[in-house]
Amino acid sequence: MTAEPLTFNRQQAVVDDLGPLQENFVIKARDYKMQYAHLYYMRLMLMRPTVLAKASQKWAALDSKPKHVGKVLDVQQGEIAYLVGTVYMEMKLKPNILDDITKDHWIAAQPDRPKYTDDSDSVYLEDESGRVKLVGPKISGDFFVTGVVMSVLGSEDINGDFKVVDICYAGQGRQELPSSMETDEADKYVALVSGLGIGGSDFKPLELDLLAEYLTGEIGSTKEQMDCANIVRVIIAGNSIVAPEPVEEDTKTKKYGYDKSLFLTEPTRILDAFLQDVCSSVPVDIMAGEKDPSSITMPQQPIHPAMLPSARQYSTFKSATNPYWSCLDNITLLGTSGQTVDDIYKYVQSDNRLEMATKTLAWRHMAPTAPDTLWCYPFKDRDPFIMTQSPHVYFVGNQDKFATEFVTGQEGQRTRVVMLPSFAESGTIALVNLRTLDCQSVSFSAKSA
Repeated sequence: MTAEPLTFNRQQAVVDDLGPLQENFVIKARDYKMQYAHLYYMRLMLMRPTVLAKASQKWAALDSKPKHVGKVLDVQQGEIAYLVGTVYMEMKLKPNILDDITKDHWIAAQPDRPKYTDDSDSVYLEDESGRVKLVGPKISGDFFVTGVVMSVLGSEDINGDFKVVDICYAGQGRQELPSSMETDEADKYVALVSGLGIGGSDFKPLELDLLAEYLTGEIGSTKEQMDCANIVRVIIAGNSIVAPEPVEEDTKTKKYGYDKSLFLTEPTRILDAFLQDVCSSVPVDIMAGEKDPSSITMPQQPIHPAMLPSARQYSTFKSATNPYWSCLDNITLLGTSGQTVDDIYKYVQSDNRLEMATKTLAWRHMAPTAPDTLWCYPFKDRDPFIMTQSPHVYFVGNQDKFATEFVTGQEGQRTRVVMLPSFAESGTIALVNLRTLDCQSVSFSAKSA
């Protein structure tokens, strides 16, 4: 007698799209006439009150009774004081558009460097009045990137530099502790994936099929299928498609404007089929990435649903911006497709990308190097990259390896930071428990024994 097949009902989560936060990433009307200085100015104006309040509280009990100096150029030599401003990194290896346009047009551009760091690098703090050079052990013992708003405590030396003895950042934003973390409710998981890399040299079709079957509960033992039923959402953090190398053909004729040597439809078709399969079982949010068919500047706008005609038929499919806010069962999630940390990586000697991601929480800013070396839209009335709210889950896609850390803020904030590797290169995804914020990796391999 044949046993009846077991049936597992997939768990559901209450979804909140966090409209006010997510809308900041949506560019409705594009206007590129504005200067990028407006973005720096707005960042300083919006973050200065928070940083100043933190600094005043931190240093109020010092015996030296330091006072706040409103402008960096008003500090007096030998006077113990603290300043608030924006970090500027003087780095001779950093790309400079002014240098590029002043060179003769026949000189080749400098190659893209993995790091901008050099022994001659200097750290400055600037505001609307000017800038001052920061020196001292506190500066040499830490890493900084352009665009961070912070406060420094110290005094001006005989060289006119500001010798720093302590530093204060904005710290993590406010956060509400979700009630689900305090109960015995059933565990629910969000699956985090990045770098499917369809069409690239690292793409492995069999591993993509295994991933689809795992997410839909079609493989594994009964226990694994039960666990899969607890996955309430899949988030794909960018670089789903990799543009293949141009194909040179004998004929250059185009039909209806389509040039096969510049664009191939097969990677998009494979992605559409994969999403259709997964969306039939579980909700999927797909973010744009550096290599995806979307805008180049941050925040990247959603991949147009017209490119994914099969997947968009499902109500469980959503094309999202990069960066991206969401909320599942009162657990807030914030993620990027990796460009933010990739750019910070070039500014510092360290190779610890997890540390860089946790630093952005302390800075309360996910993309401080925009617009200096990270392309972004020239916002004039806001800075959407400020983390006014501290997420419970903060993930960064397309990194060198899987890594995770649980970060606790000064006011009890709890954030699970997750570094996601490229799935095409590693075959690894991450599962985050929405009740406990525990995180584990799951790897897939189609290699023969």
